[in-house]
Amino acid sequence: MPKKALISAALLPLLGCATAYAGFTHPLQQVSLSFGQKQATVTFEADDLITESRSLCDCTRVTHQGTTLTAQVDVSDFAQSVQKQIEARTADGKTTRLTMDIRVPQAVELSARSLIWKRGGKTTPQQLRVNIPQGSPVKVLTRADLSGDAFTYTAKTMKEGSAYIVEVVPKSTDKPALDRLIIRTDSTDARYAGYIVYLSIQP
Repeated sequence: MPKKALISAALLPLLGCATAYAGFTHPLQQVSLSFGQKQATVTFEADDLITESRSLCDCTRVTHQGTTLTAQVDVSDFAQSVQKQIEARTADGKTTRLTMDIRVPQAVELSARSLIWKRGGKTTPQQLRVNIPQGSPVKVLTRADLSGDAFTYTAKTMKEGSAYIVEVVPKSTDKPALDRLIIRTDSTDARYAGYIVYLSIQP
């Protein structure tokens, strides 16, 4: 047999395996939630019969039939975007990890999730801008609370129900500190009732 034919014959089993291990066409699915949504349904399609499936999170229930896998996700506690995963095995013997990229709309938009000062530095005020986007279930900010006594704050309403500024100042930067500023809203939904900003004085 010519050398070229020998090489082609040797590759045939490998090519066969590559074809058999087709798996899932789209193992990553992006899901955009609406305000107040409590459950999301996500569907994955395989190139072969699905024989097994299991969720990797208690919030997700998985079922499969034929080449279709359906995930029911309890999103009632999701306050920010997150990824959840599922494992599925197909008749070709391949186990695939499927990912749901769940995008959660923000009822309150913060300019920062943390404000940081340096130990021994100036006690310079820092501003936190807080916006309520159109369509948000939050109508107004009610107050802000501090978890400790290392900082003080003042709040200013720029536009009622839309834009606010919270100015935070450390009382001293002589020693490290870590507090939380909790922005409270009028929402009765726990997901939108409070937003945490971390305040720290770091070495």
